[in-house]
Amino acid sequence: MMNIIPSITILGLGPGDAQDLTVQAHDLLAQATQRGEAVYFRTIIHPTVEQLREELPALNIISFDSFYEESTAWRSLYQRIAEEVCTLATQSPIIYAVPGHPLIGETSVQILLQFARERGLSTSIVAGLSFLEPVCSLLGLDPFDTGLHIVDATILAGLDQDEIASKILPTTPLLITQVYNRRLASQVKLALGECYPDEWPVKLVRAAGVSADEVALEMPLYELDHNNQANHLSTLYVPPLDALTPLRLPDTLRYITKRLRRDPDGCPWDRQQTHQTLTRYVIEETYEVVEAIEESDMEKLADELGDLLLQVYLHAEIARQEGHFALGDIYENINAKMLRRHPHVFGNAEASTAGQVALNWEEIKRQERLNAGIAAPEIETVFKNIPQATPALMVAQEYQKRVAQTGFEFDNLEEVLAKLEEELQELRQATSKEEQQEEMGDLLFLVAKLARWYKVDAEEALRAANRKFRHRFQAMESFARQEQRELTTYTTPEWIALWNRAKQQVGK
Repeated sequence: MMNIIPSITILGLGPGDAQDLTVQAHDLLAQATQRGEAVYFRTIIHPTVEQLREELPALNIISFDSFYEESTAWRSLYQRIAEEVCTLATQSPIIYAVPGHPLIGETSVQILLQFARERGLSTSIVAGLSFLEPVCSLLGLDPFDTGLHIVDATILAGLDQDEIASKILPTTPLLITQVYNRRLASQVKLALGECYPDEWPVKLVRAAGVSADEVALEMPLYELDHNNQANHLSTLYVPPLDALTPLRLPDTLRYITKRLRRDPDGCPWDRQQTHQTLTRYVIEETYEVVEAIEESDMEKLADELGDLLLQVYLHAEIARQEGHFALGDIYENINAKMLRRHPHVFGNAEASTAGQVALNWEEIKRQERLNAGIAAPEIETVFKNIPQATPALMVAQEYQKRVAQTGFEFDNLEEVLAKLEEELQELRQATSKEEQQEEMGDLLFLVAKLARWYKVDAEEALRAANRKFRHRFQAMESFARQEQRELTTYTTPEWIALWNRAKQQVGK
């Protein structure tokens, strides 16, 4: 039976010395030379290439180096190379040669293998000594002992800013391969700046495995692109940070909360906290987030969201210590819920308007409760899952919205206003504290109802009124200071004049 030659043979050139080229790789290159076939090199900026040219002067080398110079997007560079190799392979079997081992630190090969499978092209791998062995030898590093993390420079440089922290774990050693020029080194530096201090010492390893030229240049991270040291044989080593240094990463907060709760050398106050004692702080921090949003203070909002996030991590750590659940369960639950409740985004369902999304959401929640065996439809209450810790005005409007969907609603606005007058009259007639409290509650409930008829969020309206009152009274305090008077000395007419001045200054 004839041997079928694979459409694409992916050949490893080793780290940089022709002596490291495998016998199989050498024989294939020699055979291609004898047949006059072209061999496609990802790059010819590699010491092995020069040595091959001396040994095999007739070797027909075609490289993709021009792609690097033309590329403006790191993300698409290797895809373009892989596409070109696949196109060539459909015309005749080819050899694609890459530095090191084809399957270690070679993103172009991974993309090429994927494209080849999609196009039905057969492939074979000719192994080579990878860059990893000589780099680790030069650094004195055992990748298995240290939990070494390896990232391709072009992949790292192509990440959006908010993606970087999820791709790098700064508390483990990091090798960044293919830092092949100063422009890419600059992009890598900016990406690493999301997780590492600017002064963090790094090592740029050049020509590892090429005994005469190999060197590890140490420098602070911010100097990585201050020279032209990076080339096609460059790998960047970034030593690990301690657990408390990467302040922009979620895992640092997890470590901090775990450390605070640790017995006996954690924080005495944090160790004493329970879900119950922290409840007030969850509420307080939530309102402080809302306040920052209302004030459009983005710096304050970032700070307050952090305080609220701390509450999540503290509750997760308490639950983990008590054996109930861990932080991972929180992430799993919310991620699964978001995927499940957005089938129009992550599935095949359709929803072109916000209203359709809301209807789908309620139906999905109802089905979730049924699947969990919680309340059959015939005994399910319309007040299900309305948290009682929610502000009272919000609860009132939510109650009213739920019952209105069943048909329990006034026919028109005039009926609401008439009922409001009735409740106000009952409040006037109340004599005991108990009656007054009850009637005041009824009146406030009707005010919330009136807000719904005007399509006004009662809680938001009251918060705005509170904010307006605070600003105006603070202006009055300022006027009193300017007049060097105590507020308690003002007469009623003076109060009215002061209030009108404040209204003119502060406005709405």
